[in-house]
Amino acid sequence: MYSPFSLNISHIERLFLINFERDPDEVYIGFEPQWFDDASYGTGLRIIAWRKDGYIDVYQQPGLTKEDRIDVAAKGLADTIISPMTNARFSVTTSGVDVAFAFKDKAGRKVEVEIVEKSQKPTNPFSLLAPVGSSSANPSSLPVYLMFKFDFVRRANTDVTISINGRTHKPDTFPFPLNGSRVYFMRYSSDTFLVDWCPSQSQALEPLRREGNKLYGPNDTLYELSEQQNCPAFARISSSRKSHRFASEFHPPFPEIAYIADNTSFSGEFVLSADESAGVVRGTYEVSRSGDEVEVTLNPSGGWEPRPRTLFLKFLFNVAKIFRQWPKTYLWTAKINLSEGVPPFMESRWTRI
Repeated sequence: MYSPFSLNISHIERLFLINFERDPDEVYIGFEPQWFDDASYGTGLRIIAWRKDGYIDVYQQPGLTKEDRIDVAAKGLADTIISPMTNARFSVTTSGVDVAFAFKDKAGRKVEVEIVEKSQKPTNPFSLLAPVGSSSANPSSLPVYLMFKFDFVRRANTDVTISINGRTHKPDTFPFPLNGSRVYFMRYSSDTFLVDWCPSQSQALEPLRREGNKLYGPNDTLYELSEQQNCPAFARISSSRKSHRFASEFHPPFPEIAYIADNTSFSGEFVLSADESAGVVRGTYEVSRSGDEVEVTLNPSGGWEPRPRTLFLKFLFNVAKIFRQWPKTYLWTAKINLSEGVPPFMESRWTRI
């Protein structure tokens, strides 16, 4: 059994978006601290430094795995610099976010950031699909980046320091109050679940392994079969990390590629989901076979369907249409060669439409 669909789940535990685009540095317009705590990936802080030219630089502590490619947002990765960032911290308390880090950038300039919320008012976090994929020029996957326990930084009783080369920068602010409080356009998730769906690839497919009556693929992804027109088909594909589980369901089930008859085609819908609070992404699929070649397309044409639990969130997701509509601009195409005697070979890629 072979499947063209795969997924990777990030090791990021929590992240924080710090924007100062209205008061920019000569190079940077924002920082994104990401916290990791994983036995295989490493423990520590990685800073995505967003540049004015659309690329990103990465500054990370020693011991973290070094990524050669980060292209889910902006124009992609420019440079990665290892920095100790002594005394760096990233925690979220009942009062809000508590983050601090300092390093020298690649030009030798000192960067110092410290943001501490001290409000006695309890936070009111929510869940959403991050629209990070809206800015990606050359995506290598569909970034289903789910933010749980997500909130904005309140302006009252918050200490903010953003200093680059001795110059202080003001963080961007949000245009209207959130839950009765004025807030910065700085936002964080203390519980992230980041899934890269169907990463682009050019390689032979690995056969799924059978354990009892279950089929598994790379990263312990579970593939659930059903029968579709006398052909084995995938009804559901899922994987998990800690308390969260991601699933892709196909209606009707997606046929196993090697069992598709010549000169036939199928089409249907798929739904990507995780926790109920995060809503779903809907789309369509098409698959056809001609001789030894199978072609597959995926388009999340239904976009993201949020499940807001407050009137404010319903208003936000309706007014800021980018939240719901950015997945519609993604298209995955794959060509799979089924030459006899060798594993199926797949060429796949994502494009923006």
